[in-house]
Amino acid sequence: MEKSPNYVPRQPIEIILNSKRGVKFNTLDGHKYFDLDKEIVARKNEKILLHLKKAFIPFSFYCLSSSQNNNKLDVKEIQSDATENSYTITIADGNYSITELITELKSQMEGETTFDYVYSFTYDDATNKVTMLISSGTNVGTTNLLFATGTNKDSSIATILGFSKTSDVQFSTSSVTSDKVVDMADGLDSLHCKSNLAADNIQSTAGAINGGELLIIPVNLLPNSILYFDEGTNPFKHQLVMSNFKRIEIKFTDNNDNIVDFNEIPFTLILIAEFVLDASEVFDAGHKTIEAKKNNLTIKEDEKNNLDLYNLMVGNIQKKK
Repeated sequence: MEKSPNYVPRQPIEIILNSKRGVKFNTLDGHKYFDLDKEIVARKNEKILLHLKKAFIPFSFYCLSSSQNNNKLDVKEIQSDATENSYTITIADGNYSITELITELKSQMEGETTFDYVYSFTYDDATNKVTMLISSGTNVGTTNLLFATGTNKDSSIATILGFSKTSDVQFSTSSVTSDKVVDMADGLDSLHCKSNLAADNIQSTAGAINGGELLIIPVNLLPNSILYFDEGTNPFKHQLVMSNFKRIEIKFTDNNDNIVDFNEIPFTLILIAEFVLDASEVFDAGHKTIEAKKNNLTIKEDEKNNLDLYNLMVGNIQKKK
């Protein structure tokens, strides 16, 4: 940053946001706004830089939940005589192991079947994939998991089980295995900490989600832990468009832009607002200096031209004498 002889630097301001003091936008506490005690104001010749210094975030959110839109399964059972039975499975919000999840699915599906279908769901630890089949039942036909065409396709559990959301899956006494690996995080391998103040993010154009990210924080611990973030020696700083603010909006989302629910367990963020000389002010000052020098050169050039004209006139008069 260039310097100006007239600029007096200021100390940065530390902003502490405790979620208990925030106000929820809706029902989920991962999206709140905070009104500051004092307004943060830049001088006329300043810009504000904002960055996240520290964060204390509880892993109290659920990777499988209604708020993450991944807890439903639409099922259609078909007997060999074409009789159908359709129903929807809803998994309670929680953080499951894959074995716990397929045990819950088996229990609910066998509770909903009207054809006495008995299911076998197995997980292969080596491949990280799930295999499903019908073990027995009355006039066994097929079972269809409506990942792509079901009423609840936008809240499907498909990705967690290792299946694509773009096509339905069918199996019978012959098994089907997930085409992808199991993903129990399903978009919550990181937390996107967003703010209304940050507007300088650049994203890829393909499927880009609204920006405004202060930072992306990795989820690298087990549930019920505390995710701790420290800026380190080279923080990512956002230059704000506005020159003053008193309200800060904070929104935590997953990779699919779903708002995270911390289940009322508080989080704390420490932000730093820095004040720096506006680069345009440096340019203007330099431009004015250049113009002044240019004008001074012009005046001197005019003086030289006038002197030459005077000498010429004197010479002509002397010749006439």
